[in-house]
Amino acid sequence: MKVLYAPDTSDHPNWGCRFMGNWYRRELARRGGAPGWRLGSRWFFRLPEGMPEPRTWADVQRIGEDVRRGRLALGEVGKVLAACDLVLMNGENFIRPNVLKGRLLLVFAYLASRVYGKRCILTNLTLDLSDPALAEMAAQVLPALAQVHVREQVSLAAYGAHVPGAAAQLYPDPAWTARPRPVEEWGPLARLDGHLSAWPDVVEGFDPFAPYVTLSASSVFAAPGADLEKAVPGFIELARRLRALVPQVLLVASCEVDAMLMRQVAARTGLPLLGLGIPVEQAIDVLAHARVHLGGRWHPGIFATTGGTPLVAFEANTHKMRTLVHELQPAAPVFDPCRLGEQLDDVLAHARSQLAGGDRLRAALRAHAQAMGVRVGGSLDHIFPSGVAS
Repeated sequence: MKVLYAPDTSDHPNWGCRFMGNWYRRELARRGGAPGWRLGSRWFFRLPEGMPEPRTWADVQRIGEDVRRGRLALGEVGKVLAACDLVLMNGENFIRPNVLKGRLLLVFAYLASRVYGKRCILTNLTLDLSDPALAEMAAQVLPALAQVHVREQVSLAAYGAHVPGAAAQLYPDPAWTARPRPVEEWGPLARLDGHLSAWPDVVEGFDPFAPYVTLSASSVFAAPGADLEKAVPGFIELARRLRALVPQVLLVASCEVDAMLMRQVAARTGLPLLGLGIPVEQAIDVLAHARVHLGGRWHPGIFATTGGTPLVAFEANTHKMRTLVHELQPAAPVFDPCRLGEQLDDVLAHARSQLAGGDRLRAALRAHAQAMGVRVGGSLDHIFPSGVAS
């Protein structure tokens, strides 16, 4: 079977994207169906030459007709679509309002399934269809695909509401397959100054054998109009007050937007910053052994949970963090990172309650992560029903 995998995010600076890109590539190869072609994530960030911006379902239809009649050339991408047997697409958090990448994902799925007639599976998807034009595009494109897989319950409900007569299936995010190593294995090296440093971010004076908490930002700040600079003082004060709770505070930047904020916090507080350039596996080990992780990023939240680390969650750019928290601890709050300075007492109180959960809470979170991880691979069973490629 000739598989096209898109978007391939294995070289993306975002920790979660790198992990997913590598997981799909490795898992497909393990099952005997290594992707013959991989289309990089960056293709979906900008319009291909000659393609008008798809804002409506009518635009998608026109693009499809132009490709079909040869008026719009896709170059090498078109050749690959013609040659492959199956297109596997990683939907991630792309299909949401005001995001070109998500609309191009739908265009690509439409071209693959209806113009080139290929079997197309869209997996690992979070959906926000609150924009009517985007909802119509999804409702027209997605039912023609061989499979649509969402990764959490809110997206499953959205799919059912906006795509009547077509069923999506629920499979957990590949991040749940992360398996952190015991601290005895990685701690001695991580204890050495500079071992976890990756320019321009520096980790010195960090002792993984002593209690620590991790603090990150939120995908909220990637949204148009978000005032990242206004949020910096609240994060600085939170970092300082966390030091009274747990002796070590390790700042975390899992993507470019987080780094813009957390580098300012590091400069003002002198705290170490675990940055973009480190291997994802090292980041998973660190997050998974923290006493508490505070942040508004889906994948770091999952990585932390795989080791039993409880969360103090901030809102994200979609419903993701609320969904994750409800899954883990239904009564737990989710805080607004744009108003962090007004909520510091509540944030710290919740961090204390998470610490008080101790080993019992950690064991429950680890058990949940392991159960989720077992279910992830089912999403690929639809590609190779017999378990291996032909």
